[in-house]
Amino acid sequence: MSIALEHLFDYDDFRKFMQDYFDEQKKMRAVFSHRFFAAKAGFSSSSYCLNVIRGRFNLTPKSIEKISKAMDFEPLQKAYFEALVQYNQARQVDERDQAWKQILQIRKQIEFTHVTTREQAYFSKWYYPIVRELAVESNWDGDFRVLARQLTPQITTEEAREAVKNLLEWGLLKQVGKRYKHTSQMLDAAEIPPIALRKIRHEYIQHAIGAVESMPKDERFAAFTTLAMSENSYRYAVEVLEEARKKIIARAANDLDVERVYEMMLVAFPMSKKIGKETER
Repeated sequence: MSIALEHLFDYDDFRKFMQDYFDEQKKMRAVFSHRFFAAKAGFSSSSYCLNVIRGRFNLTPKSIEKISKAMDFEPLQKAYFEALVQYNQARQVDERDQAWKQILQIRKQIEFTHVTTREQAYFSKWYYPIVRELAVESNWDGDFRVLARQLTPQITTEEAREAVKNLLEWGLLKQVGKRYKHTSQMLDAAEIPPIALRKIRHEYIQHAIGAVESMPKDERFAAFTTLAMSENSYRYAVEVLEEARKKIIARAANDLDVERVYEMMLVAFPMSKKIGKETER
């Protein structure tokens, strides 16, 4: 694995990244050169990348695409590199600011810990993720009875004690003196089989129903909208919702004044079969 690629998300200058990547590849492979890379990427000029690194040329969308393929970028690496290029090459302040926001958002994404199937137990109880946040953010001074009562709905003292014990064993919490800290800021269930998440999803939906029915409107948010739309519009809706989710996560990750633990669910699903339409004659 290329060290430069491995640390791509630490760079704030794409030219410096490219320079480090080329220097590293030359040390690793005698055959590697600017000419070799240009041929691999499909550039007609063997000195194109060298001129980019030295600031003589800027990268275009087409050249970004070629470099991404030649460096075997993964999707998130490509998105970061594109944002980095936009940030460094932007002429307008607002364009530069927007690119920097994208950079920060991607950096937050890569801080997520991918929980393996060996830690599926983390998602076996609805209160494990809640306890993990409260153990770090709340002042419970090691009193598991106090910790248990901070959840809504409450759990037992023994459940709170067992949850913290398991979170420590799974490496999802660490104890520093009398305080607890996250081992990483966020968690991602991408590698967990859907069947293992079925129970906790069902429980969260039940809690959501209870919150809508019993909590004051200023303490919870719920919106229900019935729409008739095409699959293209649906895909657009999903993109907008996912973008909103990422922005909210990024803001929460930087929140220094945590007051409560919230569960956020964004759901869109069909309530009818596909509508067949007769072909007009």
